[in-house]
Amino acid sequence: MFPTWYETHRKTSQDWLQTLHRHPEIGFEEVRTAAFVAARLTELGYSVATGIGGTGVIGTMHGQDASPAAPGRCIAFRAELDALPMQEKATVGYTSEVPARFHGCGHDGHMVTALTAAAYLATHRDFDGTIRFIFQPAEELLTGARAMIADGLFERFHCDEIYALHNSPDLPAGQVGVPATAALSSADNIDITIRAQGAHGSMPHTGQDAIAAAAHLISSVQQAATRNFDARQTGVISFGLIQGGTARNILPDTVRIEGTMRTTATEVRDTLADLLQDAVRATELLFGVLIEIDVSSMVPVTLNNPACVAAAVAAATRVVGSERVTENARSLMASEDFSELSAIVPGAYFFIGQGGYAPHHPEFVFDAEIIPVGAAIFADLAKLRTSATLNSHQLT
Repeated sequence: MFPTWYETHRKTSQDWLQTLHRHPEIGFEEVRTAAFVAARLTELGYSVATGIGGTGVIGTMHGQDASPAAPGRCIAFRAELDALPMQEKATVGYTSEVPARFHGCGHDGHMVTALTAAAYLATHRDFDGTIRFIFQPAEELLTGARAMIADGLFERFHCDEIYALHNSPDLPAGQVGVPATAALSSADNIDITIRAQGAHGSMPHTGQDAIAAAAHLISSVQQAATRNFDARQTGVISFGLIQGGTARNILPDTVRIEGTMRTTATEVRDTLADLLQDAVRATELLFGVLIEIDVSSMVPVTLNNPACVAAAVAAATRVVGSERVTENARSLMASEDFSELSAIVPGAYFFIGQGGYAPHHPEFVFDAEIIPVGAAIFADLAKLRTSATLNSHQLT
């Protein structure tokens, strides 16, 4: 059984986690990390390809009756290579040794989860088809998946299905949550420039007030957003940057605003994008300013495939029991470029609960105890979904 096997492998997994955590690298700079992953996969007997989309790594293994000429069904599992450009403040015994670099989202743990599943399957090759482990660069930049796709990922390495996981503080420790449709939101960048004729603060009537226009635009967008689509649907616009002005008594001629738009449905995204344009035009008329707005799509909604959802729920149930599996788990408003992969290949993205600080907090600590949960689910999915007849498989 997998739990018995894992106990013999636990120290190795923990060593891998601590090594990766000590040496974090940010997007498209994951040279050492990629080399570490490639070396482990090679030691396990996988066929390894490197440099995919920059620093991406792919490990491939065929089942007992499969071969390169007859690969059968191919199931892929994705993990992220990159860390965050932030300083760690966690109090673990293996803190980051690189200033302003920190695995503060758990990507080190996700890599080890995938490598642990890879290690198990390397010694339990009783599956029918082919498995691939895809280690992707630059997830935090939301561009790594696109880079791998542009480099011919799926043309060169065919996949029938793809799966990924993420730690989540929204679930109890060890609980598995599988969203039925949208797992994560889309992400759009909002860039706004307000141009005006500046004036002295004592005589605002001699020019236009770009500051007042910015305040009106932001407040009107936030108010209108709650009244222009079904409250049961999910969408949010947040502005995190405003720049303008040089003195307290001078109305500036330019104000810049930057924000983000997140939604879990395409129709909501389109409604909010139209609302932004309407608010801009209305603000121009009211304040006599000129406003330039650019809404650029970063990644689409991460949509789970129904068949892959059912497979993930079944695998999680076999691993942790039905009482610890949340079907139709709520989606998160965070965004992920796994959506770029699952838009091409059917897939599912699921969550494993853990306690402590949320990802991207400087004191975040990945819970190593959820590694065997994720690895066992990956291994179970590999055996289940590579089957030509898709019969259930138990881990043995």
